[in-house]
Amino acid sequence: MLVWGGLKKGSEMASDELKIILEDVKEKFDTVIEGINMVQETLERHKEENQREHEEFKKTILGVQVDVSVLKTDVAILKTDVAILKTDVATLKTDVSEIRKDLNDHRDNTELHASEKRKKA
Repeated sequence: MLVWGGLKKGSEMASDELKIILEDVKEKFDTVIEGINMVQETLERHKEENQREHEEFKKTILGVQVDVSVLKTDVAILKTDVAILKTDVATLKTDVSEIRKDLNDHRDNTELHASEKRKKA
């Protein structure tokens, strides 16, 4: 009987120690699980913030793309206007040249200038 009694006491002690160890392990697992949950919450919060920032950047980029498109259109219009102005300037230069020639011809054909030529001759 002593053997059984000694075994019983020994197994009860081992059982109690095992319970204590298991409780300690359970607490540590609970702590780890709690830490993992906190990390997941933090990651989720950062993910949401990053998504918001991404959407803001996306909107900004789209706005810049629209602005660039408008600028490209404006530049194309300005290029056309400059080409028209160059043509107009060339036409004006030709007109001024013709008017000068006509004016010189007119001066040469007037009596005042014609008489001056006769006096010189």
